[in-house]
Amino acid sequence: MTALDEPWRPIATPGGYFMAPQGEEYIGDVMNVLFTNGWIKDPDGRILIYYASSDTRMHVATTTVEQLVDYCMNTPKDGLTTGESVKTINALIDKNKNAALRE
Repeated sequence: MTALDEPWRPIATPGGYFMAPQGEEYIGDVMNVLFTNGWIKDPDGRILIYYASSDTRMHVATTTVEQLVDYCMNTPKDGLTTGESVKTINALIDKNKNAALRE
C-alpha cells in the first residue's frame, strides 16, 4: 500500500498472498496461477475484483475499500523464515488474548 500524497512511498507491506488459487482454481492449462484482470468500484462501495485462474476460468471476488485497507495495514509483514513466521503468529495470539482479557 502506498501513501496517497506520495504514491511512490510504501506505507504497508502485508505478508502472504493477497489472492491465491483454491480448489478448482488450482487446476487448468497452467496450474496454480491466479491473476487479476481489473477492479471496479461500484457506487455502493463494493469493489469487484475480476480474476482468472490457471489460464482456464474467469472469476469475480467482492470486497470493500475498508477491508482492503484493513488487510494492508493489519497483515504482518512476511518474516521469510519459518522461525520468524512462528514468532509473528505467537505475537498475534498474545495480542488477541490480551484484547479478550480487556473486554
